[in-house]
Amino acid sequence: MKKFALILVFFSFLKTQAQEIKSYTWDAVPSFKAIPEEYKKMPAVVLFDKRWVHTRINTNMYGFAKFKMEHFAVKINEASEINKYNKVTADDNNTIRDTKDFHARVIKPNGDVKVLSESQIVNSDVKNVKSIVFEGVEKGDILEYYFIVKENPTSNGVEIYQKEAPVLHAEFTLTDSGSAASRLFASPEFTDNHIKNKIFYTADNIQPISNERSSKKFKNLVKVFYLIAGTSQSMVAKQWNPFFKEYIKNLKPYAFSNGDVKKLLQKLNIKDKSTDEKLTILDEYIKTHFEYYSDGESIFNDVKIVDGTGKLSHKDFMCIYKLSLDALKIPYEIIANEDRFIGELDDEMMTFYEFTEFNFYIRETNKFISPNAGYLPYGNLGYEYQDTKSKGYDVNKKQNTTIFIPIIASDFTKIESESVVNLSADLAKVTIDKKLSNTGYVGQILRYSYKDLSNNDEKKDLTDFVKEVSINGVDVKLLEHTVENLEFKNNYTNTPFVINSKLESVESFTEKAGNLLMLNLGKVIGNQANLYQENTRKTEIDLKYANEYHHTIVFNIPKGYQVDHYNDLVIDKEMKYDENKNCLFKSTVKVVGNQVIVTVDEKYKSINYPKDIYQEYRKVYNASADFSKASIVLKPIKKK
Repeated sequence: MKKFALILVFFSFLKTQAQEIKSYTWDAVPSFKAIPEEYKKMPAVVLFDKRWVHTRINTNMYGFAKFKMEHFAVKINEASEINKYNKVTADDNNTIRDTKDFHARVIKPNGDVKVLSESQIVNSDVKNVKSIVFEGVEKGDILEYYFIVKENPTSNGVEIYQKEAPVLHAEFTLTDSGSAASRLFASPEFTDNHIKNKIFYTADNIQPISNERSSKKFKNLVKVFYLIAGTSQSMVAKQWNPFFKEYIKNLKPYAFSNGDVKKLLQKLNIKDKSTDEKLTILDEYIKTHFEYYSDGESIFNDVKIVDGTGKLSHKDFMCIYKLSLDALKIPYEIIANEDRFIGELDDEMMTFYEFTEFNFYIRETNKFISPNAGYLPYGNLGYEYQDTKSKGYDVNKKQNTTIFIPIIASDFTKIESESVVNLSADLAKVTIDKKLSNTGYVGQILRYSYKDLSNNDEKKDLTDFVKEVSINGVDVKLLEHTVENLEFKNNYTNTPFVINSKLESVESFTEKAGNLLMLNLGKVIGNQANLYQENTRKTEIDLKYANEYHHTIVFNIPKGYQVDHYNDLVIDKEMKYDENKNCLFKSTVKVVGNQVIVTVDEKYKSINYPKDIYQEYRKVYNASADFSKASIVLKPIKKK
């Protein structure tokens, strides 16, 4: 009898928290915090944003479900903001089983409240998902709504609170019942309030999103991540050691066998090579013979590994390297990496599989293998993993490791060009013979992209690509082009990928002023991004990779003219911060005979700079944009 009573108590507990979220309601009389002076002139202000997720998992007794509540209120200070907030749809994430509740109201500046009728809350295009449109909204109104949905449980979730408008108050509640287990990871702006049986976080005065160039936009957003596991034991299994053991256990190929891999290694005849040579030959074979399946594409078991034909899934790419390393008896570590612009790995456990990439680290050579990045050769990891900490697992020693991914020096990624510029006889058009050389990350990506496009029947795509790479953002006609060092093997020696192009201007490069002729010679390097509008900086400066630009422009002065002025093309800017990290832009001009010779050197020695030195960085960054707008002035030679 006592046992039966305990079961009833447990059953009641399971229902309590789910019932609490399902019975949620708003205050009959709306009440909001006063808007601070600093926000009163903002186009819109979010008064509060409250969200609650409850997961219930107990298949034997009470089924499984996730309930989610969102309660939101925003004050519209400018009519231009109405369309941003007057359409609301319950979260459409393909897991909704039912919209349990949906309410919306408009609060007028005089305090009058207009509650939307049920007839105004309609089904959206997605089954079981409701939506509403606030009608008759005016400047000064407050829009408030809340909805509750029932979903299928998911293993994780992300809730982003930061918006274009400031948020006065934010709340996130995470609860679970039955066998479910939850974990929450919140941005530092949130405070843990430690409510019994609830994970309850709050944040106040969240600043508007800063859409700044060269910024870790997603990582910097104010947000919460949460994990859901079916049992507490399943949550423990997410810790790195058990996670890697299970990951390796399940790392089995679909499209080929271990025997196929051994035959491939025999064919490659690399038994007596050094480790570096073995992995270079193996990596080149795999990257040049096998394609990746596109998202949503059906996967078939029709791969012939030894013949080098067929497509591989992402998992199969991991497997072919793992089985090869095992057969070659080369010690390796499988490592987990996260894009530094998105976030960073948790020290304790695997949190978001969707944000994580798996690669191999060869400690003997201090190099990496990137199975699922077709453009990357054995050597360095992708630029997005520089300056991050990777969690690893040594398969032979069966122990966890930590690997710090280095920043690659700027001279690894160089963009160099040599351009010869000629004016047409009528001085209306220019032709540019340009040799563009690219190494490092840029060279690898361009080489991969060019080869992919050259196999495409749509030749226009390749032409547009060459034009854009050769002279970005400038309207020109591509008369002809050739490439050098297209083969993937050039990645291993960092041999430049070269595009030789002959271009003819479509947009104007010249302008007459009396008897003077101005030629926009700076445009030859292409349009350049700038930071003219960004006067202040809220986030740190984070670049994709350290790199260098080196340009030489040779202009043949037309007969009957001489150079009158070229000072606008002479620029010298340097950020004096740290000799090992400084960035600079320097251009020089000299006239030799009938030629104007311009040289440009631009360097960014680091991938991150503190916002405190933003103004110095901004001067260097804008220098290339200033150069691209600069002209030389020609004048007729006086006849004797």
